[in-house]
Amino acid sequence: MVTETIRVLLVDDHAVLREGLRALLEGESDMQVASEAGTAAEAVTLALQDPPDVMVIDLGLPDKSGLEAIREVRKTNQSTRIVVLSMHSDSEIVRKAMEAGSDGYVPKSSAHANLLQAIRVVYSGERFLDPVAASALVDSITEPKTEAQRFANLSDREQEVIRLAAQGYSSREIGDQLHISPKTAETYRQRAFEKLNLEHRSDLIRFALLAGILDDLKQE
Repeated sequence: MVTETIRVLLVDDHAVLREGLRALLEGESDMQVASEAGTAAEAVTLALQDPPDVMVIDLGLPDKSGLEAIREVRKTNQSTRIVVLSMHSDSEIVRKAMEAGSDGYVPKSSAHANLLQAIRVVYSGERFLDPVAASALVDSITEPKTEAQRFANLSDREQEVIRLAAQGYSSREIGDQLHISPKTAETYRQRAFEKLNLEHRSDLIRFALLAGILDDLKQE
């Protein structure tokens, strides 16, 4: 019996992680890493020029959100199946990923346990939600969180960065105020954006107003 080989495009900005994923996938007789990308732009180009069977993509990419990359791919490529592999399992992020056109969602913490299954399931035409992601979605339906609660779920440092970013400070200025490097400040900002399901500054301002984190400024 001849087994079909699933051609996979790996998208993550960390080369070491891609190497680990490549080793994981190529240990399977029915999978082949067809190509790799470190940015959203590269991912879109590869997905359209040489469409893989499955694209495994992170959401926190350096040039723009993985969600935007998924939407761009879906405009002209409906055949490639897409699995999001993210460090977060927040219900809002999971929902946005599925709405953007993803067929599966696996937190990075569950990659070794569930990524191979996710790839095979979406390749067969079905959808796949890691149990942790599925549980988060169910909880969000039964216990919806307010913006203030979502903000409270961020780490202390992420909260500090988001407060300053909402006030219009750049990553360099935030770094100066918090005594961290601009790159570290940007990393915290990006992580918080992913957790809060924000993509643009306008989303941040709206969230900040609803969460009440700018109330102190209003009173000044």
